[in-house]
Amino acid sequence: MKRLLSHFLLFMLCSSVAVHAQQRMVTGTVTAASDGLPVDAVAVVEKGTTNSTLTGSDGSYTITVKGSNPVLVFNFLGMKQKEIPVGNQSIINVILEYDAIGLEETIVVAYGTAKKSTFTGSAVVVKAAAINDIPRASFENALVGTVAGLQMSPGSGQAGSSVNIRIRGTGSMNATNEPLYVIDGVPVISGDLSGLNYASNNVMNTINPGDIENITVLKDAAASALYGSRAANGVVLITTKSGQKGKMNVNLKINAGFTPEFAYNNWEKADPESQKAFVLDNYTAWGIYYDDLPYDEAREAALSDYKSIIGEDPRGYFSWEDAILRTASFQNYELSASGGSDNTIYYASIGYTKENGRVRANDVSRYNGRLNVTQKIASFLELASNISFSSVEKNGFNDTYNNGANYFHMVRNMLYDNWWPQNEDGTWHTSPWRTYAQNVLYYDNYRESVSDINRLAINEALKVQILPELYVKSILGYDESRLDDYSWRASIHYDATSTSGNVTNIHNKWLKMVSSTTANYNQTFADKHNVALLAGFEAEKNQTDIVRAVGTKLPTLTSKTVATAGEKTSNAYYYGNNMMSILSRLEYNYANRYYLSGSYRRDGSSKLSASTRWGNFWSVSGAWRIKDEAFLQSADWLSNLRLKASYGVNGTLPTANYGHIPLYSFGYNYNNDPGGRVTTVADDKLTWETNYTSNFGLEAGFLDNRLTINVEYYNRDSKNLLQNVPISTNTGFSSILTNFGAMNNKGFEIEVGGDLIRQKDILWHLSINAATLKSRVTKLYDGADIIWYDPTGGDNQARFIYREGFSPKSFWGKEWAGVDPDTGEPMWYTNNETTTPYKTLNGRAVTNKWSGATETIIGCADPKLFGGINTDFSWKGLSLYLNFTYSLGGDVFNAYERYMNDDGYFTSRTRTWKAMDYWKQPGDVTQGPRLGLAESEQFGSYQSRWLYNNNYLRLKNTTVSYNIPKRIVNMAKLSSVRVFFTGANLWTIASQNYFDPEPNVYGVKSWELPMGKTYTFGLELNF
Repeated sequence: MKRLLSHFLLFMLCSSVAVHAQQRMVTGTVTAASDGLPVDAVAVVEKGTTNSTLTGSDGSYTITVKGSNPVLVFNFLGMKQKEIPVGNQSIINVILEYDAIGLEETIVVAYGTAKKSTFTGSAVVVKAAAINDIPRASFENALVGTVAGLQMSPGSGQAGSSVNIRIRGTGSMNATNEPLYVIDGVPVISGDLSGLNYASNNVMNTINPGDIENITVLKDAAASALYGSRAANGVVLITTKSGQKGKMNVNLKINAGFTPEFAYNNWEKADPESQKAFVLDNYTAWGIYYDDLPYDEAREAALSDYKSIIGEDPRGYFSWEDAILRTASFQNYELSASGGSDNTIYYASIGYTKENGRVRANDVSRYNGRLNVTQKIASFLELASNISFSSVEKNGFNDTYNNGANYFHMVRNMLYDNWWPQNEDGTWHTSPWRTYAQNVLYYDNYRESVSDINRLAINEALKVQILPELYVKSILGYDESRLDDYSWRASIHYDATSTSGNVTNIHNKWLKMVSSTTANYNQTFADKHNVALLAGFEAEKNQTDIVRAVGTKLPTLTSKTVATAGEKTSNAYYYGNNMMSILSRLEYNYANRYYLSGSYRRDGSSKLSASTRWGNFWSVSGAWRIKDEAFLQSADWLSNLRLKASYGVNGTLPTANYGHIPLYSFGYNYNNDPGGRVTTVADDKLTWETNYTSNFGLEAGFLDNRLTINVEYYNRDSKNLLQNVPISTNTGFSSILTNFGAMNNKGFEIEVGGDLIRQKDILWHLSINAATLKSRVTKLYDGADIIWYDPTGGDNQARFIYREGFSPKSFWGKEWAGVDPDTGEPMWYTNNETTTPYKTLNGRAVTNKWSGATETIIGCADPKLFGGINTDFSWKGLSLYLNFTYSLGGDVFNAYERYMNDDGYFTSRTRTWKAMDYWKQPGDVTQGPRLGLAESEQFGSYQSRWLYNNNYLRLKNTTVSYNIPKRIVNMAKLSSVRVFFTGANLWTIASQNYFDPEPNVYGVKSWELPMGKTYTFGLELNF
């Protein structure tokens, strides 16, 4: 018995020693090979387990290993992974090497991933660090200034509004110019889902920027041709976050901020006394020049007119700006958890965002959630599920040209400070003023305008590893977005008196289903011949359903539903399109030095007739890693040198679903029987627009990549452009939509980056990108000019011309020659030989009659040079990120000024301070002519007087953050703590100080709400 007990005790002792031997602590420091600096946030993982930790800001780590023969894996993005057996070591210091400009970094490309070193196309990756802290609901604001050749227009400063993106110019006249958006490998619904209430409503607001791992922008045909008929304008690939093998990491992020003012001057209104003087002078001038009255009589009449228009109030002046505008606010809360094991990797998040706009009637809120799970079912079978939902509610207003609904327009152009919202006896002012402005402070109690977007996106992917070098992947994507618009106006609301009140409900549903299956084969032969082959099939369904219900004659002031209305009408319909595709790609490289790639896609779309339904899209590309040649092996100063080139074809589908067939409209009843008529004439040969794109690039890195340069030249020929061509009116129609026009876009893009300081504890990186753009219309039907107008904002706010040999963004109007200082007469260059000159100016004939001038091209919205400047500075735990954007050489048309600075036609409108500079007496040199001369033909005119050169530099995004030292954080049982400040549009310098220099996508400034200066403060915790 004693012997048995002794054996048992000996066994327990040995077991205890063994366990103690297996579970032991390892510490160390991770530094960079290039400079010896500590590397923060390196993942240290015990191989084959979930046991892991991260290095601190000083590069140190501590981990307790548990295996019998443990191996530690050190991994950090942009550096080479290293594995070290622990053995008997308790201290392991590690030196990691940087990849050559991240050439071994894996990037997301069309239908898969690729190493930077093997990719032959043009693509730019924007990392999560540049996206997550942007103080706006949409991630798209992070792209501006970070991607060479990409132009982003904010559209409107309203919370929740859409942005417009152009990649390498404008390639279409009548189809879309927006890029294709792809999330986790699946094309998705994108763009503006505006409905009943607003100028724009951005569906991308449904995506939480904090869920995004990175964004890849594909720019040339080699990068995007696999998306075929939808990729002519580039592709934006969004990759959402996934977990990493290791223990669960919980992240909590909270940030809040405010927007106290606009980012720049925006048609600042003249003071009340100057406004009064303008009205008096205007009516005096009308009396003198048009009624032939002596000055004294004209002045006396002007005083009477002034009192009838503006009046006087014993209470003084009322600040409409303070009443309608406010300090906007922003708040955001995100909670996520991620982790995984050998078989399961997961990422889950929930979030809430609230953004109150500068106008009191505008706000947007978002609830969102995401679950990304990858499960290894067997050694050869893997299932990935990406599920996201979001609900976005927007309250706002229509900020196009609208006298009663555009709050900003009323504040700056329609409401005098002499006018009070309430009368002296306390009753509300309810009738419109002379400017047609309404008392929104009263009527806002009798209106509601709400838009809800609810989005559900599900991506299911099944991957089967058939052979080590061959796998098949099937993806099914379901993307459903629902927009519910609600509008209510009580019977006493000025906009509903004719209907005795009205209420409208519109339900819009957009559904996109995508199924794709691809086979991927990768093999190396004879150690030098590397081959990758992809082949696949894809099908896509798009459908839109719309249901509308309208009620009028509301019984009470509190009746807000269609059900309570005295009269009800309804309507419902749906439309859609389908597409089927086959696709393939072949890649080959020899010795990781010479690269060739080719892709082919064949699309068939229901938007086209059977004879033109199928189209072929392809690309060929190659690259040469010159640095790996023997003659450069000894050039230690040269870290990387690579040439690449590509050529290919992709396309753009017509916007209309049924543009290739004649359409009928019903509702033309006859004798109370239903009837219809043909409403369109169609070309059954209608097909897609095609883009033929070539791209040439040079990449170089110097001094261990402390300096990197990337230069690219592209040429993009857009052919078969959709154009309305004249036809015989005997058909009952004047034109037909067909493929005829052509355009060309070409330019250079350059990206230069460098580590200005790379020392212990200090790193300062600076990068600059610049792009040129030369855009030309090259073919029109019969060479005939086409006059067109900016489709945004209403009221045809700017006029353009398509003319062969000129930019598609050429402004069309009359050429302003200034003001005659002797007479105060306005002058325009005649630009013809038939008008009798008023005088000669600068050797050119001018006229003082609007009708005597001939229209011409007066400017171009395309900038000569545009891009961004980005800098990162870090010192120990402190970091600073600055993102500047700039534009040089383009013109912007100030459509707002046509109304705000007219010369007296709008007798009762308020004016800006600039309008106060008008001619009064001989010898005056002014920007405005004498008052009282505005004729109806000149009012709201298109002329170069309203055109400005648009040079500007803007500090677009700013982030300052500090990582609390790890020794302090660990005391609170946390992994890391970060405090940060972010700002948007904090500083701007422009060639004019009159309006915000960021125009819409057409180069026009109008009545949209301007952008604001935003300041936010945040806290991020990792558990």
